Amino acid sequence: MRNFFDSPHLDWPQLRGSLHVYALPDSAFTAAVQPAVDAVEAFEGCAAVEPRWQHATVTRIPWWRNEVAEEALSRYSAALAAVAACTAPFTIPMHGPWLHDYGVGVAAPEDTMWKQLYTATRDAAERVFGTERALPAPPPMPHVSLGYGTAERDSTRLELALSTIKTPAPLAIGSLHFLAVDVDPEAGIFSWDVISSHAVTA
Repeated sequence: MRNFFDSPHLDWPQLRGSLHVYALPDSAFTAAVQPAVDAVEAFEGCAAVEPRWQHATVTRIPWWRNEVAEEALSRYSAALAAVAACTAPFTIPMHGPWLHDYGVGVAAPEDTMWKQLYTATRDAAERVFGTERALPAPPPMPHVSLGYGTAERDSTRLELALSTIKTPAPLAIGSLHFLAVDVDPEAGIFSWDVISSHAVTA
């Protein structure tokens, strides 16, 4: 296990207010993955993600809340509402737990609905915020992190604990959330303030 917060995965120049679009799991999902979260919590060197902070990143926008006007935030909220209105609810069957160098999660192969979703939110971001800053690449697959590495540790014990756990967890995409995300490297958590939320209704 290695420290996620000291890795190329986290190259933010600010730790507060990073603009994101997330899909947030429902209670059925968080209940399904709780055995894996419990295993992570028992392991020193990986911070477990409690249910309220579990998320699937759809798009990271390379701007911070303190850099943009409220008018731009409102325009992106309206654009995201339009994306949601054209998107039908769908479910991604995630599997795991998946132990990697920087943490633990569940994941699924990218499908057409997910790709359409992140493409639409990225296109809207470029229309509203411009192309002065390039959008980061989309996540390589839809996933939800259940733990973030916080220190260099031999993860053999965690791997053994996770090997007895199977967590098929359907992630229901029923809404999109435009958020200002904060990261606390010491605690090993991401948290956020909600800017706007939009049910998918097509």
